[in-house]
Amino acid sequence: MHWLACLALAATAALSHAAEIRTFYSTDGTPLRASFEGMAGDKAILRLEDGRTFEIDTHQLSSADQTHISEITTRSDKEAAAINKAAGHDITNATPFPQRKARDLAKSLKLRPESKSKYGRSWRLYAASAKKYQLFGTTPYSVALYSDADGLVSNISIVYANKGDFGSTAGFGKDHFKGGTTATAESLAEAMDHDETTVSAALTSVLGPGRSQYYGERGSRRKITRWDWNSHAFILSNVPGEYVGLAIVTTEHADSGGRTSPLKDAELKQRLIESVVRKDNGDVYLSEIPMVNQGPKGYCVPATFERVMRTMGLEADMYLLAMAGETTSGKGFSIDLLLDSVRSQVYAKGRRTRDDYLKQLRIRDVKRYIDQGIPIMWALHSVDAYNKIADENSKRRAKVTDWKSYAESISTEAAALAATPKPGKKHHICMIVGYNESTAELAVSDSWGPAFERRWVPVSVADWASQGGVFMILP
Repeated sequence: MHWLACLALAATAALSHAAEIRTFYSTDGTPLRASFEGMAGDKAILRLEDGRTFEIDTHQLSSADQTHISEITTRSDKEAAAINKAAGHDITNATPFPQRKARDLAKSLKLRPESKSKYGRSWRLYAASAKKYQLFGTTPYSVALYSDADGLVSNISIVYANKGDFGSTAGFGKDHFKGGTTATAESLAEAMDHDETTVSAALTSVLGPGRSQYYGERGSRRKITRWDWNSHAFILSNVPGEYVGLAIVTTEHADSGGRTSPLKDAELKQRLIESVVRKDNGDVYLSEIPMVNQGPKGYCVPATFERVMRTMGLEADMYLLAMAGETTSGKGFSIDLLLDSVRSQVYAKGRRTRDDYLKQLRIRDVKRYIDQGIPIMWALHSVDAYNKIADENSKRRAKVTDWKSYAESISTEAAALAATPKPGKKHHICMIVGYNESTAELAVSDSWGPAFERRWVPVSVADWASQGGVFMILP
């Protein structure tokens, strides 16, 4: 074996690490200065002094190097077992965080698939739907896992007590309009203190005392406590009166204070154009928008903003966005404050925003954005009559053979509803993600899970339900 055969496959990304740099030898005696970063299945991950990494079968290394790797791996396995016992789930192993397969970790954490696109996947679990689910000794409200385009872990976001969820009596999906809360400021503070203390004690018991630093960008910047292990950085946040959260990211990302670099404009524009799907029946829609399930809360705006921001190559977390909008327990939030926060983040990454009021919602008003791959955030009244037509038409479409007759049929039904007084309740925000000029329909996407990724609504019904407000993030 010659090192050059492996170096041709070396990754170019440089990640922070604390592993020992030493001279490794191949079976033919060729030396190489590198550090052992962990195992990826049966292969060892070595990192060069310039930061590049590559994988190699251990039997291609000298016996002394194999012993060295075996000793480190055995120690890492024991440490991982201790962390997993504290977590209550198999959340770590000897593989460094950036090399871990997200699908396997999602299975270990009992997370459910949430979104899938060419550029990454996500999994999520709301603990309210699981029996006696705990992480690091206490029950989270939400556990979300994100991967990159290669299926490797990007980050984990675990949210414990927070003012948006605590005491909420709202339901999932359409039932979130029921609202209501049993929480008080005092009980929330007690719950947050309990969760922070419990998680901190669990991590400290196996990793020792954490260290303090500042983490996050602009409005989300806060003081956190951090523990590191095998390229995993555990970031524990307690923002008074807001939320307690545990993020697991790469040590490189933690070292940068949580700052990220956006996609280049040319790359983003190409990605957006490639996401536009055009069907023979006239359907035009966007195919690569990640799903976020807002869960049992009125988080339609933060969840939809997260989806749009991720589509535009910007990292986002609906919980942090909700806090920026001053979410209150069991209630809503200030859209103006949230818009200001989003604009700040978007401008910092070199992107633009546009918000407008459409007195009448027409296909021509949305077509120019959809054709560029840009989703449109749209404010509406998500009343039962609107949802009934959205559900029924979307199911009916799967069996259509004569699209002209279909268009005539839905037009008659839509006209009847559009002639009734406009609704004034159940304020909601979703996305317009497509259109069909022949059938006079819009494709809408609600942040209620995969089943609501794309529903088709006659434009006259959408206009009847519309509040008029639209918001876009532009390249």
